[in-house]
Order: sequence, then C-alpha cells, then structure tokens
Amino acid sequence: MIADKTSVQNWGERKAAGPTELGRQKSRRVDVAVNAFFFNDFDALRDRLSANTEQVLKIQSAQEQRVTAAQGTLVIIPANAFVFEDGTAPSGEVDLLVQEAYDPSDFVLHNLTTMSDGRILQTGGMVSITAQSGGRELKLAEGAALTVSIPNGGNFDPSMELFDAQPIANGGVDWKPAGQKFRKTLRPSRVELSINPELGKRIAALKVPEYPKPALPAFVGKMPPEPKMSAAPYKPRPPKKPEWNNAQRMFGGGSGEMTRMSRKELKKAQKYFNQQLENYERDSAKYVQLAERYQRNLAGHEKAKLRYAQDLRTWENELQARLRAIFLYEREMRLHLFSKSLAKTLKMKAKTIQEYETYSNLYWAVDDAADTQTQLMMMGAGFSDDKGKRIKETGSLYESIIGTKVMDTYKDYQHARALAYGPISRDTTHRVITRMLSAIGLKDISDSLQNEIKERTLLTSKSTEQLDYALKGYVATVSKLGWINCDRFYNDPAEKMQVLINEAEDATLYAVCKDMNAMLPFHRNSEGTYAANGLPKGKNITVIAIKIKDGMPQFAQRDMVGGGYIVQYGSLPPGFERR
Repeated sequence: MIADKTSVQNWGERKAAGPTELGRQKSRRVDVAVNAFFFNDFDALRDRLSANTEQVLKIQSAQEQRVTAAQGTLVIIPANAFVFEDGTAPSGEVDLLVQEAYDPSDFVLHNLTTMSDGRILQTGGMVSITAQSGGRELKLAEGAALTVSIPNGGNFDPSMELFDAQPIANGGVDWKPAGQKFRKTLRPSRVELSINPELGKRIAALKVPEYPKPALPAFVGKMPPEPKMSAAPYKPRPPKKPEWNNAQRMFGGGSGEMTRMSRKELKKAQKYFNQQLENYERDSAKYVQLAERYQRNLAGHEKAKLRYAQDLRTWENELQARLRAIFLYEREMRLHLFSKSLAKTLKMKAKTIQEYETYSNLYWAVDDAADTQTQLMMMGAGFSDDKGKRIKETGSLYESIIGTKVMDTYKDYQHARALAYGPISRDTTHRVITRMLSAIGLKDISDSLQNEIKERTLLTSKSTEQLDYALKGYVATVSKLGWINCDRFYNDPAEKMQVLINEAEDATLYAVCKDMNAMLPFHRNSEGTYAANGLPKGKNITVIAIKIKDGMPQFAQRDMVGGGYIVQYGSLPPGFERR
C-alpha cells in the first residue's frame, strides 16, 4: 500500500455499532478488499499488460494529414488512403492506431525479437500502424502508401532497411525485408522509366521448377484426450461428542436456564442426550473405518498423482511431436505452393510491368504477390488451428492430427506450440525462396531496373521543397499495415557463441544485446535447457527471464559478457537477480 495515498482514522466509541456482542465485533473489524490477478501462462500476462496500449490518433479520411505519435514516430497519410475489406471507403473520421517499440521492454510487451529467418538484426525501432472506422478494420487502398519517419536522434545509418512482420507459430514475428532502404526526406523523388513491352513477355516466359510436394505426417488417429487427474479422496470428519449442557439448554423452556427446568423438560433432555450419545458411539466406530479407508485411498491417490504426471509428460511430448511434424510439413508445403503461385504471379506481373509500382521493385512485387497467394492456398488447405480460420469444406490438418477438442480445451496448447516450434530452424524458407527467385533470373531483371532508376535519380537534383522536408529520422514509404521494423543485418566476423540456461520450469527468456540494439529469443532444446544461438563473442548481453508460478509472474535478469561458445548458469533462483 502506498503510504501517501493511505489514511487511517480511529473513531473509538463515537461510532460504535452497539453495546451487544455482535456490535462490538463489528466495531473491532476492518474489511479489506483485495483484487488478485492470476495468470495461466506468460501469454495471458502479456495480453493483459499490452491491452489498450495503442495510441488512437484521429484523422479525416478525405484529406492528407500528418500525425506524430508519443515517442516521435511521424506518419503522413494521403487523402482517401483507406478502404474497408469490401473496397468501400470510410466517411468522416478514421482512427489511426499506433504502437511504438523502441526499447527492450516494448519488445517483450509485444513479443518482438530482432531476427530475420535465423539472422540477427540491429533495430532502430519498430512501429505498428493499423486503422479502423466505426469499429471496422481498414486496409490501404490500391496504390496508396503511408510515409513513416522513425526518429533516430540525427544519427542516420544509410544501411538501415525496412522490414515487414511475418507472424510465426509461437505468436511472435519473423522480419521479412521489404526491399527498401530508409531515406532522409519525406517526399522521395520519383523517377519513371519507359518499359519495353518485350520485358513483360520475357518475365511471363520465365520457367519455375516446382518444389517437391512433401508427404503428409504419419500419425494414427487424432490426439487422445488429455490425461485427467483423479479427485483426491474425501477426508472424513470425526463426530462431535454431545454435551449435556447443550441438551439442557435445548429443553430448558422459554427461559433457557438449566436451574429452572421442570422434571418433564429434564426427562426429555436426558432422552435426547442418551440418543445423541449412542449416535456418537456408532459414528465413532464408523469414523475409525472411514479414517483407515481414507489413509488407504490417500496412498493410492499419491501413486495416481505420480502416474498422472508421467502420463501427462508422455501426452505433452506426443502433442509437441505432432505439432512439430505439422510445422515441418507446413514449411515444405509452403515452398511447394509458393513455387506454384510464383508461376502464376509472373504472368500476372508481366501484364503490369509498365506500372511504376511493379517495375520500381520487381523482385519484391513478385515475392509479395506470390506470398499472398500462397497464404490463401495454405488456409484453403486447412493449415490453421485458429477457430475463425478453419475451412469447413476442406477440414484442417490440425483437426485431423491434433483434434478440435485438444485445441479448444487444453489450457497450455499455445505454450505447447511454442515449445514445439522452438527447436525448428528458421533460416530455410527465406533462403530457398531467394535461391528460387535468383535461379529463374528474376533478381537479375529486378536489379537491372533498379540500377536504371538509381542512375536517373542521380541526374535529378533535389528541389528546395524536398530539402525542407529533411528530418532527424529514418523515412520510408509503407504500403502494408501492421508492424514494420527499421533494421540492418548484423554481420560480425567475430566468433559466435551459444548461451545456455538451465531452468527446470517453463519460462520465457530473451537475450538483450546492448552493444548492437538487438534482442534474441531463447528456445528450449530436447534436454530441457534454454538456448540462444549465434551471439557474437565478447558482446555485452542481458539475459531476462519471465515465468508464471502459482498464477503469479516472476521476473529475473542477469548481465553478462559472452566469453566463450557456451555459457551455462544454474536454475534461475541462485543465478539471477529476482524482482
């Protein structure tokens, strides 16, 4: 309790409730109401902490506006930039929802790490921008884009790039390069090219080898029901021995005084007392039997608890194995469907090659369109365990291998997903797609177009108006709503190390790299140890850990300098500072 917000007043006898025993009890009593919050897991705690953290900035949909968020993020919204999912435009006021993440506490709050397909990123800040009107979600209109400036304090790093968030299975994000460097000015000079129609024919003719289709995971039936713990045996209560004084009070007439009982009342009291005494002796003998049975049942219950713990571990391992198999199959299937989508996307983009939005960054225009098509195909094939996204016609891979009952009722299902996803390498998909796009020659065509744009840009001097828009920030043109990141890949030739934390209980751990403004997640390996890989040797690192115990959150941290390949600590209590 906060001392300067707490007051104590003593009323003594001035406001006593009354001279009776009950009144005196009330006068001596203080009622204290305590609201306690308990959490099943860290995700539940994070949801509560991050609730209502969005900044709501009001704008008018029909006019260009400039808004600045609390930590300095500047957003320029062109007129008529937003539409509903059905393509209709909102009228009047629009809510621009902004979330800023510029320090590690924000990263933890929103489950953000600085990784891109297994590679470490140095971040200059992360921002989420979405929009609503009348409680309905909005998206950017066709061809519309926001101009976003992320503050940098005047220290501009020309190697910083724009990254978009790609959701991953553990509820976090993986950052995908958007193919755009940050600039210093709000209004970029736009250099347009005259595209030869033959280029479209060349792009349409590119041959895309089909990535092999993976085999379905082989499991017998759905997951069995979660093991249930048997109820603890009921502990019998010993009978209460009757008291003669109580019997006398019961039959003492209207006065309730034993000394004034009549002979008739005394006889009734004696008869009642004798009957209660017989019942007590009978119940006492029965209690001995019940107590012996309780002790036997209690011993059996303790054995049942051990069996249940083992059965639950076996069941959870089976669930994680099935989820891991789905994730691996999903990754391979995504590559297979991407190769099929890519062939269609090339023909589609070949028709729009003379449009600036296509040729100005052909590589990412094709990659984004193919990825969007792949996502739709994945959902249509049942690759979702989200209730709202399950396709009735095709069913769900999760439903057939896991089962809806487990997904909907197992309280630690999301945590099991995170544990299953942790050991899976995340540098495969991006590298395969990059090789795929390079192998067909698309990257060469895209690079040639961008080089031509750069050459013409150098010949075009900046106007005075453009120079006036120079900011102490990283500026980018953003064509997608959601989380964006100002990053660069961290390329350090120093030796890499692995940090291991021995923690027996479930926890969420991060490695905060102070020297390079990055945050890496820890993943639990098969030995039950938490590991973070690829950290440069010799860098200052703060390891933070958060876990839920008995419904209450616990936080720990420790500063370290990585001096070797493997750094090991004991369990959290002796090895970390707890708060």
